Amino acid sequence: MAVTEEWEESVLQSKIYLPRLSGNEVFRIRLMSKLDTGGEIPLTLITAPAGFGKTTLASSWVHSRSVEAAWYSLDESDNDPIRFWSHLISAIEQHGGFGERLQPAKKALRSSSMETAVSLLLNEMDRNEKIFHLVLDDYHVITNKDVQESLAFFTEHLPARSRLLLLSRTIPNLPLPRLRVSKQLLHIDANELRFTIDEADELQKLSLEKPMPLEDLARLEQKTEGWAAGLLLAFLSVDKRSDVSAFIDSFSGSHRYVIDYLVDEVLNRQEGELQRFLLQLSVLDRFCPSLADAVTERSDSSEQIIFLEKAHMFLVPLDDSRKWYRFHHLFGEMLRRKLNDYAELEHIEELHQRAHIWFEENDFYSDAIEHAIKAKDYESAASYMDRHLPSLIKNGSEASLLRWIKELPLGEIAGRPDLFYYLVGTLAAGGRSLEAQNWLDRTLELLSEGHKQLSSDTRRKLKVGSELYRASVAYYRGDIDSFIELVAVNVEELEHFPPIVKVVNLGEAMLHRGPIGFGGRLGKMAYLSQRIAADNQIRQAMQYMLQGHGVVFLADFMYEKNKLEEARQMIEAGFGGIQRSEDNLGVVTPGTILLSKILQALGEWNEAEQLLRTMIAEMEPFSSPHWQLMLEARFVRMRLSKGDVDQGLRWSERRRIQPDSRVTVEREYELITLARLLLKLKRNEPAIHLLRQLERNAIQSDRLGSRIEILILLALVYHCQGNAAKAGSSLEIALQLAEPEGYVRIFLDEGEPLAEMLTSYLHAAAKNETLENDALYRYASELFAAFEAESAGLESASSVERMAVPGARSGDSGEQVTGASSAFDVASGDSTTGASSVAETISLTKRELQILCLIAEGRTNAEIGEALFVSPGTIKRYSHNLYQKLRTKNRVQAVSRARELNLL
Repeated sequence: MAVTEEWEESVLQSKIYLPRLSGNEVFRIRLMSKLDTGGEIPLTLITAPAGFGKTTLASSWVHSRSVEAAWYSLDESDNDPIRFWSHLISAIEQHGGFGERLQPAKKALRSSSMETAVSLLLNEMDRNEKIFHLVLDDYHVITNKDVQESLAFFTEHLPARSRLLLLSRTIPNLPLPRLRVSKQLLHIDANELRFTIDEADELQKLSLEKPMPLEDLARLEQKTEGWAAGLLLAFLSVDKRSDVSAFIDSFSGSHRYVIDYLVDEVLNRQEGELQRFLLQLSVLDRFCPSLADAVTERSDSSEQIIFLEKAHMFLVPLDDSRKWYRFHHLFGEMLRRKLNDYAELEHIEELHQRAHIWFEENDFYSDAIEHAIKAKDYESAASYMDRHLPSLIKNGSEASLLRWIKELPLGEIAGRPDLFYYLVGTLAAGGRSLEAQNWLDRTLELLSEGHKQLSSDTRRKLKVGSELYRASVAYYRGDIDSFIELVAVNVEELEHFPPIVKVVNLGEAMLHRGPIGFGGRLGKMAYLSQRIAADNQIRQAMQYMLQGHGVVFLADFMYEKNKLEEARQMIEAGFGGIQRSEDNLGVVTPGTILLSKILQALGEWNEAEQLLRTMIAEMEPFSSPHWQLMLEARFVRMRLSKGDVDQGLRWSERRRIQPDSRVTVEREYELITLARLLLKLKRNEPAIHLLRQLERNAIQSDRLGSRIEILILLALVYHCQGNAAKAGSSLEIALQLAEPEGYVRIFLDEGEPLAEMLTSYLHAAAKNETLENDALYRYASELFAAFEAESAGLESASSVERMAVPGARSGDSGEQVTGASSAFDVASGDSTTGASSVAETISLTKRELQILCLIAEGRTNAEIGEALFVSPGTIKRYSHNLYQKLRTKNRVQAVSRARELNLL
């Protein structure tokens, strides 16, 4: 099956091509039999140094046994996680009979996390009814931690009918001891791969016109220690020699010297022109005749390649049409060493220059960028990246793209806003703010030095770019005053530069927690709104710079301040007529999640659930697992709040979301959802472990809002454990972080369990008389009042009127935000109106009526608390509120008054 057009650049067919048998392989029965016996074992590991025949053994076994297998040949470029998994999925897709079933997993690599794509892949592999093998060749080149960890996850969750063969020069970073103990691992190492004398004899008969005497072969086998490549190289040097014994006598047994000596013998025995051809081609990881002509400036490369293949000159065909080839890795490494020894640096760079021009002209832009950088033609490399940026991102080459950009001189980045914002924005979004800041500062310093040799128009553009870069520096720092001022003076130039959110919104469920929301600093958001509220031009500029994301995180802010109706009106007005498309799911999905939260808080549960069901269904045609997973996680949270754990269990199993999953920013929302499920299941220790990892990640990525939620959940888990000290400590830290920002809903959404903990906290704090004027005590008291008001069904705004925007300051000005001049401010009004209304109508909450009925039955506070699963202290506080509402002083009066009002 052919890959889709959008993947043709990123997936190289030659890398997923099962090596063909040459007809000269030695059939090594002892090793074949061992692979046969390992057919029921999930992981087979073949490890040995270079040239021990790992690839030949595995490919011979696959061919001779006619097993269903996919093959993936790795090189250094596969350390890009998305490149790695796109090739692996394509290999399985084309050689495993899966057809179109793996397309969702493949598309997930562009719009989601690796874990999501791997989970989708595993799910489809699990449906396969036949035994299927996947071979990864040269796995030792994989050094990227993300790739290693994702493959470890893949290995540990292999379906029952899937087998993985890893060929590597080194022991891979996998849970091998556990697999070995459970008899899930077959390991073939260098000792077993060494050629016996009988196998070496069979090999020489296939390689030499006149085989050497067995005594000479035995000495050679001893010196090479059965090393297949050493034997083959020796046979090439020995062929047609008359002094075979003398040659073997002078032969060194050290592998490093064996390589140097034998390759010198092989290379130096070739004609001068052929040597030159080989050395020049060594700069290429793969080549075809046309590319070879371009790099070597010849016209006979096709004939030369045919000659090399017939001469067994370590040439490996990469396709059935024999168009693309590569050198044997060992031979290619030797050629590159010799090229570096013999050639001037300028000549090597010239070879790369010719290569990048050919690759660009033939639409292999990833290879073009690699060779342009090696040629030190940074202007061309930057131009290729700038021109193909959307395709590079779409095809999942982000890791490579970041590496390439970092190799460019600052001058090539400074004049290309797309590259600049991609670099700095991606670093900032990943929590690497110091690294992002360093790049910003260095670029600004370069721009400030002046460009006397540039045209006036170019200098003007660079000046504007410099000031807008300064604006982005200010934004990431939270220096709102400077940000607004720099935007204001360049507002007419904005359309020539990409918006801030172009690369920052990489998958937030709640936008105010990410970089564009200052990591959840509500005061900064309030101040930003206040600054732009009075200037329509600046407001329009901000709409451009933040796109539709501004509406969402503004409404998100209003929600956190418990201004539910205002948040609802804002989000519905902003998304009333928007058309769903793959390009705007990064706005629509967070907006949908937010609206569902608002509806739930307003008591409109059915509407909230239906909204999520509809959006999940509408998401299907887009094949965007990342966003769909977020919507599913939000739906699970709603069901958990109703006590439905089955929905969460089915979701976590289907999506393969486990407590030991790797914690990243892009997976935060789904993993916090998993922690909530574990809490409901009373699996406290796994929940604590996961939450602690999430907290560390939130601190590292400077996500204040996320850390507050995680600390609240930790407090609830410890409370469930009965560990009052740790529960109280976690809650207090959460309050300390939340109080300066004025968070409300993040606490209210946890419902009665947290209200009970706040009661305990307030009782404990009240014992210390000095705390009556303490800001944290007042904040906790106001939160409890908000809980009470929500429980009573009051308008949410009236319950928190006292909660102004504490600590909402600008980056440098120190001004306090007060009043109602901004849409971000908490609404003003009389905070006692709602309370007096309740006193007149004597409206009781469902919980208060429950307690009143139990009081009428004559039960004690302890008995009522046990019946309702709350503490006696909580019952005492509820009882006190009941007495106040009924205008009574004790139980007897309360029951009598309730009967008069027909409440009982």
